[in-house]
Amino acid sequence: MESLSHESLTWHNLVRPTQSQLSILQQQYGFHELDIEDCLSEHERPKIDEYDEYIFIVLHIPYFVPEKKRIFKEEVNIFVGSNYVITLHDGNLEVLNTLWKRLSEDPKMREECLGEGTGLFLYELTSRLFDSFFPLIDNINRELRMLEGILFEDEGEEKVLRVILELKRSIITMRRILLPQRTIVAGLEHKSKKFVPEELDVYFDDVQDAIERQWSMLETVKEVIEALQDSHEAWIRNRTNRTMQVLTVFSVTMLPLTVITGLFGMNVPIPHGGDPSAFLGIALILLTFLVTTVVYSWWKRWL
Repeated sequence: MESLSHESLTWHNLVRPTQSQLSILQQQYGFHELDIEDCLSEHERPKIDEYDEYIFIVLHIPYFVPEKKRIFKEEVNIFVGSNYVITLHDGNLEVLNTLWKRLSEDPKMREECLGEGTGLFLYELTSRLFDSFFPLIDNINRELRMLEGILFEDEGEEKVLRVILELKRSIITMRRILLPQRTIVAGLEHKSKKFVPEELDVYFDDVQDAIERQWSMLETVKEVIEALQDSHEAWIRNRTNRTMQVLTVFSVTMLPLTVITGLFGMNVPIPHGGDPSAFLGIALILLTFLVTTVVYSWWKRWL
């Protein structure tokens, strides 16, 4: 178990904690056994539990995997006491790894983050975790702008559809992660009075404002992607209708010619069949009908 300390505050950071490590923490700090079970579960909902000696926080933080082009979520379990903060996670969050590394290497930053007690450090931790949402939303916005540029390219139809579906999946994932956590920070202000001074309420209000901005941005990109998908589907339907219109004109044009040539192909006597110019006359009639039909269709803007 890795630890960083400054004065009376200690930050324990456990990556993929084992049952034995959690048992040691339970014995050392007196954590409730249900909280230990929550740390071992994979899909615990975000929540805050308040006890006499500590509070237990469960957060879900998204992260992007470029190889799979998908957003995943990682559960971060946080125990906050009077002189300690314990974080438990799987190690996929760059923001947590970076913060740990910087505090390990920079004594001055460690003093700034850990020197003012658990309240200020809890703010720094939650603020950095929720701020990591913004780059993911910005990336969705960049993808939307790119999508607008290729939306009506014929050769990009499959690519556009794939991008639309990937963006919708990312937006749905982000909304599913953020929605239950909109009340987490608000509840944290009221349930952490033992460890968070009242003067820090304004800091947690700032985190709450960031979450609300993120939700508003997700609402906007959700509306944009739905509008782009509707536009793309309307464009496809219009192009399909145009294609069917052209095919219908050619079908109607060729049908009489097919009937006539099929009729005379059944050993039926051809008028003036003995005349050498009879075939040429029939061919000219058929060609005249074909040209007339095509010209009329073009004049009516069916082609």
